[in-house]
Amino acid sequence: MAKKVVKKAAKKAPAKKAPAKKATKKAAAPAAKAVKVTATAGKTVTASALLQTVADHLGVKKTEAKALTEGYLDVVKAYVMKGAKVKIGDIGMIMIRARKARMGRNPQTGEPVKIKASKKLAFRQSAVMKAAVAR
Repeated sequence: MAKKVVKKAAKKAPAKKAPAKKATKKAAAPAAKAVKVTATAGKTVTASALLQTVADHLGVKKTEAKALTEGYLDVVKAYVMKGAKVKIGDIGMIMIRARKARMGRNPQTGEPVKIKASKKLAFRQSAVMKAAVAR
């Protein structure tokens, strides 16, 4: 039979408490300034108008806003093309969804048609954006 070795627990000295730290107030983040937009409902905003609004909001030149925005979009596109889901702040998530092959019907003739598997770009809105739109 094997002997069980019993170790005696060493008595530890009570740990000293660290001196109490004074509560420090964290600096509040500066309030985000409101974005001024002049678009009307139902109208399409062009890339040029969007860039001008970004430049005005950030207080930079339009060319700098264009470089920043296009760089951001290039990075998002690269991640999505690799198969990653990209969360964009409180707006939502962009991803690629795979669609399986399936059988469909030609609506004119009623003839069965095989539909190939494909991929599509998908967007899922965030709960914050959904609540803001529902207002």
